[in-house]
Amino acid sequence: MLDVIKEQNPNLVIAATDLHRNGSIPSDCYVVDLDLVESNAREMYECAKRLGLRTYVMTKQINRNPSMIETIIKSGFDSFVAVDMECAYVLYEQNCKVGHVGHLSQIPRNRMKEALKMEPEIWTVHHRDHARFISQAATELNVKQNIILKVIDKDDMAYPAQEGGILIDDILQTADFISGFDNLNIVGVTGFPCALYDFEKRTMNASSNLHTIIKAAELLDSKLGIDIKHINAPGSSSCETMELIASYGATDAEPGSALWGMAMQQIYGNDVGTPAQVYVTEVSHWAGETAQVLGGGFYADGAGHEMMSINKAFVGDRPDTILDNEVNAEAPIPQWMDYYAWLYPTAKQKVKPGDTAVYFFRPQVFMTRSAHIATVSGVSNGNPVVQSIYDRSNNLIQL
Repeated sequence: MLDVIKEQNPNLVIAATDLHRNGSIPSDCYVVDLDLVESNAREMYECAKRLGLRTYVMTKQINRNPSMIETIIKSGFDSFVAVDMECAYVLYEQNCKVGHVGHLSQIPRNRMKEALKMEPEIWTVHHRDHARFISQAATELNVKQNIILKVIDKDDMAYPAQEGGILIDDILQTADFISGFDNLNIVGVTGFPCALYDFEKRTMNASSNLHTIIKAAELLDSKLGIDIKHINAPGSSSCETMELIASYGATDAEPGSALWGMAMQQIYGNDVGTPAQVYVTEVSHWAGETAQVLGGGFYADGAGHEMMSINKAFVGDRPDTILDNEVNAEAPIPQWMDYYAWLYPTAKQKVKPGDTAVYFFRPQVFMTRSAHIATVSGVSNGNPVVQSIYDRSNNLIQL
């Protein structure tokens, strides 16, 4: 992974080191090239527009960072998907349009009225009981709600702890049942993940889940006469992915990681978009022959694959030489609290407490314990300026 950022955005590593050395940013901090986020986002927006795809931006990876969201909106995007109720609440408090709720996490029953008041364009339903709960809440508020059905087949893929959905064999019966609620309107289908990255071929491929929801949409239209406006096909949405899902007839994409250049097809493939973040922390102390690095933000998505794991870091006290000192590294597995991570320098490598350590991996910042996000402009021209620093709870902080 470290070779990728060294080749594609070395100025960010240098800028992050400089800002950390002079005290402009804290340790345990994702440093974001804000100009590049805007460029990436604009490319994604134009791609979706050209393909006629509706978009809902996923912000969990960036921890719903206000500075980045403002930049993404400036690039053209105007609607967001909330991965859970916390996400919906945070987006709504930032005056963002909460366009899609219920996917991946269903909305808790006692917060459904709160979600309805946000006026989401669509609401994903995994089960007929959830449709009933939404209808009851909508009745109390005297509103109607558009819903889309999450559809799966027996052999479709689901990541651990993301299982669920309406079996395609039951879709007509379930849709007929839900159609009985006067205040719910079925407008489409969804599934996840609809596209998967092939590390060997370095391409995005349609998953069986995508085939399932296309089939479900056809059944609902032909058998029940339901007007399908949404074939929502999330999963590593980027320009390459959007081209793929559009070719199958999908209508919706949900770009997230690609906006800061962290989709796998961007990192290792030929997709448009450049990596726009690094994780910066510092060497704390020695424990025997191991250098202990301050943690708090070590959550690497996809680290189970060798090409996505954390195994090296740039370490040093000078921005002009940091790229020359790659030190073997390791981070705790998710089951352990990342109070520290580890560096394993060779006898010839100089590593000391207080040194800056710069990592590159694929983050999900909302999953971290305490990570900050610093947005920075002027990285590409060598004049980095910190635009904002937010802590894990999205409090704006000053150093």
